[in-house]
Amino acid sequence: MNIKPLALGLIMAGLSASAAHACTSIAWNTDEHGVITSRTNDWMEATNPQLGGIVAGEERYIQGPHMGMKYTAKYDAVAVMPYGLDLVHDGVNSEGLQINTLYYRPMTMDDASKPSQISQLTFSGYVLTNYASVDEVVKALPTLDYGYVKLDGMPADIVLHWSITDKSGDRAVIEMDPDGVKVYRGVEAAVMTNDPSMQEHIDNLKEVKPTWEGADRNLPFGSNGNSASRSRFVHASYFLNWLDEPSTAFNGMMKLSTVPYRVPADAPYMDFGNGMTGYATEWTLTQSLETGDSVFEYNFGENWNTVRYNVYELMGQSFRTPLDGSEMGQLDIITK
Repeated sequence: MNIKPLALGLIMAGLSASAAHACTSIAWNTDEHGVITSRTNDWMEATNPQLGGIVAGEERYIQGPHMGMKYTAKYDAVAVMPYGLDLVHDGVNSEGLQINTLYYRPMTMDDASKPSQISQLTFSGYVLTNYASVDEVVKALPTLDYGYVKLDGMPADIVLHWSITDKSGDRAVIEMDPDGVKVYRGVEAAVMTNDPSMQEHIDNLKEVKPTWEGADRNLPFGSNGNSASRSRFVHASYFLNWLDEPSTAFNGMMKLSTVPYRVPADAPYMDFGNGMTGYATEWTLTQSLETGDSVFEYNFGENWNTVRYNVYELMGQSFRTPLDGSEMGQLDIITK
């Protein structure tokens, strides 16, 4: 699917603030401590995530593991990689650009027909290793060529949308819809969840937000109190709205990590064609794009752990280390 300029819908506003699944992603642009983000990754099975380093000059496949042509990474990056595959789930590059990848059922993309096309599986990695800012990505979108690639062995079709955030506070959400690619930018893009479209979430939020005035603990702030994406979007938007300026970047990370709704284990979520399944929060990642500090919390299956690392200190190193079984505390990276 080759994106034409007229198909690129831009919703602009100034922001004073990958194979992946159903989740919540939030960006908070603080006044004095830079941009802080937090996201949950919700899925029906363990993805066995690893933290990996991508080095500038490294050759990578443009469509997936050993699929499509190769391209050369322009920037170093540190990324979460799922299922033991060399695919970027989430990551930050050496310029301070971050990408989050979330599940999005309306994603529309023609099957890949050329080895040069970027697949939905590799879009996050391609963006992360080739661009330095949100503005660069948005300008490049009309020039890029995309093709859908099926990933065998997955419990559901991998269909996605993305948020990109940089150190300046700029942020955009990118969705590939039946009527073209949509880009939501600025304050409206601060929170994202899953389908329906961002536009529907934004419209719904406008309806409920006036009720937040004079809020207390008993306010019915617009969430349905369940794990549906509409409810999670309002939940995250409401609690982000009340955050006070943090005392430090790390204090801000702690505050923001409490905002996204974490889907409880074992609750019925959705029938993907094989009967009703759960869809719990597998992990949560909170990061400061200013300092590089990152806290990764894993809670799925038999594993419950928290690790802390700094993405900028790890840049330029080639490594892979598991995130689902590390001991609580500082992550000890062993490079090759």
